[in-house]
Amino acid sequence: MQNLTPLEIQKQTFSRALKGFHSDEVRAYLHLIAEEIERLLRDVDRLQRENAMLREELDDHSQRERILKDTLLSAQKVSEDVKANARKEAELIVKDAELLSDRIISQAMARVADLEKAIQDLKIERHSARNKLQATLDTVSQLIMLDAEQEANELPITAMYRRE
Repeated sequence: MQNLTPLEIQKQTFSRALKGFHSDEVRAYLHLIAEEIERLLRDVDRLQRENAMLREELDDHSQRERILKDTLLSAQKVSEDVKANARKEAELIVKDAELLSDRIISQAMARVADLEKAIQDLKIERHSARNKLQATLDTVSQLIMLDAEQEANELPITAMYRRE
């Protein structure tokens, strides 16, 4: 049987028989059936359009979901890359800081060694200066004592004249 349209149902004619159905009733009933089929066909058409629209929305949502998943995976990878790079950079900064601190400590130790040597040299110089000063003082003291002895042994000028 082929698909019937409401118009075909309404135009359908039947042959007459003696004890057949009342033709007006059959016509009225066929008219009701045609209207119902027409309503059902409109509903089917509307539902098919609605179904197509919902399928399009579903496809759009599925595509967005795929895009969001891809974006999330990309963001996660970028985040991991950023973390890894930050760790590497932090390690480099720490290594540089350690090298710099080692260099500064070496310089400070060299400076300390230089200062200790300078202090030792100054102590030796002070000891030498003290010894020289002590020797000078001893010499001056001896000169003073000699001068005092000489003065004590000197006779006054008048005594020199008397001897003559």
